[in-house]
Amino acid sequence: MRKVFILICFLFIFLFGLTLGGSFNTSASKLFEESIDKFETEIIDPNNNYNGVILVPEQNVFNKTANELEDMIDKIIEKLFSFLS
Repeated sequence: MRKVFILICFLFIFLFGLTLGGSFNTSASKLFEESIDKFETEIIDPNNNYNGVILVPEQNVFNKTANELEDMIDKIIEKLFSFLS
């Protein structure tokens, strides 16, 4: 019974985190749409001199923290599944 309670608690925490992160999807999709529009305007150029730009995210505090949290969540989920099985 305790294992089921722990699993339900983790499920609620996971779903709560998904709802918090849901508001950022609109801004990411908007940025994607803007980059598509910019690409379409550049590719329509009569000379067709398109120079591709490689976009690499900067390594800053937020990215490092997000990567560490992602690794921690993966480890927790793996331990949870091994604990339940």
